[in-house]
Parts: sequence; C-alpha cells; structure tokens
Amino acid sequence: MAIPPPALHSARFAIVLLLQFGLMVWLVGFDRGRDMRSELEITGVIIPLFAIAIVTSRRRDRWIAAALATGAIVFSGGALSGVRPGGGDVGPLLAVIFSAHATWKMLIGIVRSERVTSDVLAGALATYIMAGLAFAVVYGVIASRHPAAFMAGTSAPASFQDLVYFSFVTLLTIGFGDVTAAAPAARAVVLVEGLFGVVFTTVVMASLVAGYLRHREGNAP
Repeated sequence: MAIPPPALHSARFAIVLLLQFGLMVWLVGFDRGRDMRSELEITGVIIPLFAIAIVTSRRRDRWIAAALATGAIVFSGGALSGVRPGGGDVGPLLAVIFSAHATWKMLIGIVRSERVTSDVLAGALATYIMAGLAFAVVYGVIASRHPAAFMAGTSAPASFQDLVYFSFVTLLTIGFGDVTAAAPAARAVVLVEGLFGVVFTTVVMASLVAGYLRHREGNAP
C-alpha cells in the first residue's frame, strides 16, 4: 500500500478544502449555461471521489468509492456517460449515496484523529462543505424529477446553481428566502439539512476547536 509523502499526508484535509472552495466558486459564481444533470454528476461524483482518494489510504474505502462513482456515471444517462443501461436511471441515486458516503468518511476521519491539529480543523470545515454539496445533490435529484420543487424568485424553477447556493444558505441557517422549497419532499430534506448544520457547528466544531486550543496550550513553552 502506497504511503503519501509526510507533507501531503499532514495537509490532506486542507487539499480537499481547497478543491471544494474552487468547486463552490465555479458552481455559484459563474453562469456556465450547463444543464442540471451534468452539474449534478460533477458535484455528486468527481469531488467525492477526489475527497475519498485524498482522505483515506484504505484499499476497501477506495474500492467502495470507485464502485459507487462508476455506478453513478454508468447508470446516469447524462453528460458523463451518455448511456442508460436497460432504461434505468439509478445514477442520481448512486450520486446521492456516494456524496453521503464521502461526507461520512470525512467525518469519521476527523473524529478519530488522535490530535486536533490545524489540518483536522480544516477537515471539519471540509466535511461541513461536503455536507452542503451532498444536500445540493439531493436537491438536484429532486428538481430533476420535479422541476417546480424549488423556486427561484416567484415563478422560475431553480437551476442547480441556485440549489447549491440554497443548500449552503440552509446549512448556515441564514434563510434569505430568495430560493424556496415548494414541494413537501423538498421541504423535508431542507429541515434535515438545517438541523444538521446546527448540530455540526454547535457540537462537532465547538468540540474540535476546544480540543485544538487545549492542544496548543499543552504544547506552549
């Protein structure tokens, strides 16, 4: 099993964090005219695959990630594959499972860290962002099946760009109201994301920051 260089291994979460920030800027900050399915596949497959590859070196985790990513691509019928074996459309569901799996593996990685370092704090923030992207993928799947499930403004169905923005507004519990969930299923997922955001910031992040400060005080001369 290949062991990453010490400098790369010590900054593994920071690398994921940089990739995520780049993706968020690309998704929200630029109007690219792409269809929702292609952006859904990129967000739900490519970034989680990079995250798993960087965060864990366990062969089993990488095999599971590769299987989920392959299934999401092959069975999507969308931009990454262009095929739909047997007329099925389970790719979006696999993308949701893969995004949730990547978020869980990152969370386990930070919780099981022996010491709370700056990179572990970066990992906590990266996990938080990964969760926001994962919920955006869920919203994208809902919107691809029911275009009026999310509305931007008063009458226009939300684009995936709007859904990524909406996901992080919900996760941060800001709630501007410029993008809204109209369908019951969409509203139920929004409630789950809001609760996740509150619990993560008040319990996980607060505990990690406290541990990091204790670690620094213990190493102070």
